[in-house]
Amino acid sequence: MQSHSIRALALNTGRLITRWCGGLALAVSAQAGQYQLLAEQPNTVVVAARVQNAEQVCNLEISVQGQATLEREVRAPYFETRIDITPQDVESVVVSWRGKFKRGNAEAVNACPTQGSTRFVVVSDHAALQAAWRNAFAAMGPAKAQCVRTALQLDRVRYEWFDTTAKESSPEDWKIQRALTRCDEFVAQKKAWGDQNPQGFACTLPGGLKTRCEGYFTVTEKGKAVPISAEAAIRRQLDEQPWGTGVRETAAAKAARQKQEQARQARLQAEEEAKAKAQEEARLREEQLAQEALAAQARERKEKAEAERARRLQEIERLEQERLEKRSWLLKQLEKLKRDPQAETKSEGKSEAKPETKPDAKPEPKAEEPKPQ
Repeated sequence: MQSHSIRALALNTGRLITRWCGGLALAVSAQAGQYQLLAEQPNTVVVAARVQNAEQVCNLEISVQGQATLEREVRAPYFETRIDITPQDVESVVVSWRGKFKRGNAEAVNACPTQGSTRFVVVSDHAALQAAWRNAFAAMGPAKAQCVRTALQLDRVRYEWFDTTAKESSPEDWKIQRALTRCDEFVAQKKAWGDQNPQGFACTLPGGLKTRCEGYFTVTEKGKAVPISAEAAIRRQLDEQPWGTGVRETAAAKAARQKQEQARQARLQAEEEAKAKAQEEARLREEQLAQEALAAQARERKEKAEAERARRLQEIERLEQERLEKRSWLLKQLEKLKRDPQAETKSEGKSEAKPETKPDAKPEPKAEEPKPQ
């Protein structure tokens, strides 16, 4: 294999891809190109028959250089099939096909009314093509590059293996051309997020709440806008079906806002509970103080009542003592009378009799004491 010439061809391909994707070749109605195959490795490629009659299903016999012949049924509208090729150490592999009638157990399949062939270049690696495609995508700008890359992936185009400067034609040619054209339209269509990055930008929700938003794609179903993925929107763009856009709060911002709101609600609830608890404690304290005041009043009344009762008992005891003392004196007198009925008369007589008085005796004269000399 002439590896140096192949690598040079790949580098040249990269330069042409960049020019083509940059817009110099977009006016070409039918862009040619073909896959480059890796030597001694399995490669999956697309083969398509040009069927121009009303056939919906037909049969192809496919011959691959260096491999066994195989048959495939292909269907409208594209009449494509994928085959695996494992090339040896050669510069190229030729694949040819022709229609072949097929009779099965259940039904017969007509031969495709066509024949054709194509040539695949064999290389040792795809590094040069991959670098060329990276440069081409970089030249497109982020939005268009993402759209083209997604569109080709949706159509199962292995663009990093595809040489757009090859003289051969491929079933992938029109898919690449369609991706470029439709993605120009896709990028040009106005979006709800304007010129901002749809992945995330500052926004204000109804009500004045500032947060982070993201753009999203929509499709109208039963009069309502239903969110769809960017891939689905690009698929609809490729198929020329309508799609729309919208703006919504990002999931992360919404989760953070909801978390803050939950924290705020929890704080308010805690404050309300603390306030209610304080009010309840104050009410209980007031009730306790009122009960203590009532208990103190009751104790005071009880103490006063007990003091009054004690005073009355003391008074009753005093009166009873006096009564008993008087009664005791009278009983004593009665006892005396019972023992000596004349005692009272005698006592009365003694009180009435005058006591006898002795004549006053004259005092004897005292002897005079001798005067001192």
